[in-house]
Amino acid sequence: MEIALLTFLVCIGGTLSIYLILNKLSAKKRMDHRMKTFLDSSQTVESEEEKPQSVVYRFFHSISAIFENVKISRKTEKILNEAGSTYKPEEFLALRFLASAGSIILTFLLGLPWYLLIVAFAVGFMIPKTIMKQKRKKRLAQINYQLIEVLGMMANSMRAGFSFMQAMQLVGKEFPDPLGPEFDRAFRQAGLGMPMEDIFEEMVERMPNNELEVVVRAILAQRRSGGNLAELLETMEETIRGRVRILEELRTLTAQGRLSSWIIALLPIALAAYLSLVNWEYFAPMLQHPLGWLMIFVGAFGNIIGWIWIRKIIQIEV
Repeated sequence: MEIALLTFLVCIGGTLSIYLILNKLSAKKRMDHRMKTFLDSSQTVESEEEKPQSVVYRFFHSISAIFENVKISRKTEKILNEAGSTYKPEEFLALRFLASAGSIILTFLLGLPWYLLIVAFAVGFMIPKTIMKQKRKKRLAQINYQLIEVLGMMANSMRAGFSFMQAMQLVGKEFPDPLGPEFDRAFRQAGLGMPMEDIFEEMVERMPNNELEVVVRAILAQRRSGGNLAELLETMEETIRGRVRILEELRTLTAQGRLSSWIIALLPIALAAYLSLVNWEYFAPMLQHPLGWLMIFVGAFGNIIGWIWIRKIIQIEV
């Protein structure tokens, strides 16, 4: 039990270290690209090819080049797009393999049993994807709050004499990620002659959000049938504001249930870890006797069912 717990902690630590290092390099590259974009073309800007690149940076891209022709699943590409990640699919796959390799090396250096290398590989391979999913969830959760301000700004701008395209351009300049860059991209696509229906369809596909989809459908319907778009935007702003307020109230009311689900799920695991560390002789029969294995299996199964059941109860659709 101690070895398994130590292996798990080592895998998490090694994977997070590698992820943070490579993410920092990616952030620096993204900042340099943005600086180069907004600087005046007459100024002297050192090209990326002339910039000295670190050994880690070159090694990472040489590894990602191996997976350049590998077919990446559409689901992984969708996760990267929705998370707003700058990683290409092959770079993200290389990152996952490097995280797995780092976990295996740390496990080997600690002298742990060889069969735990498989566990280390699996844990290291899954952690980057789990972090990316959490990043996607956090990014998509910001849409509802930004959308209220976006609709208010667009309505006020149109009442002040702006056109719909000028209002979109203003939103693209003034708002941060996620909606700001998306509206700026939509404005640029419209300037190239792309139909608004296709532009908004792609926006909803890149950012799956119920409120944003409702707004897009309403705007497209208004463009076909006509009407006061500024008033429509104000109405949708009030509707989404009320919906967000209800969601926040529900989240407050179900906070106790969510906390209870995690406590019920983690309490047996924490108790087992405590007993194995404090008094191994007392806890050893649970892992060495067939009856103990059966008890662990039944307890784990019941624990998972209870956690799922509580989550279903407290999840209320609005």
